[in-house]
Amino acid sequence: SERIDKDYDKDSYEQFDDYLEMIIQIGYVTLFAGAFPLAAPLSIICNILELYSDIFKLTYITRRPIVHRITDIGVWSTLVKGIVLLSVFTNLYIFCFTSEQLMTYAPSLFELIPLEAEEALKSGSDHVHVIADGAGMAVATIMMSLEHIVLFLVAVIWITVPETTPAV
Repeated sequence: SERIDKDYDKDSYEQFDDYLEMIIQIGYVTLFAGAFPLAAPLSIICNILELYSDIFKLTYITRRPIVHRITDIGVWSTLVKGIVLLSVFTNLYIFCFTSEQLMTYAPSLFELIPLEAEEALKSGSDHVHVIADGAGMAVATIMMSLEHIVLFLVAVIWITVPETTPAV
């Protein structure tokens, strides 16, 4: 009886913030994977810390959540799918236009422009790469082709992989 009274005096558990935290983290990891590849391993470390803080919160800070039987995570699933689709575009734009990765695979499509000494010190590089004259259509075609291939793979995964296992 005393334990029930103590539990009742605690704040109720609000799962919205925990879901939102995970969705934001998925967004950072997937949307900017090309710009910061270390985001995925760092998020694993953060998730481990989050696991222990949630255990502490559920054990000592908040009252036990009321269990409701549901079939999926609801609107959060739609948000994750939207983030996945957006991440295809952001990572391919990073790959094709802002990083030097495409330039390494197709150097004939780009020009290197040397920078003045003062500008080089500010930017941290002695050159800047730009799309060569007349090669813009080729770079855009490569980007759109890769985009369609990746979106096709995403669609295949969504169709073939069930959201829940048959055992559930």
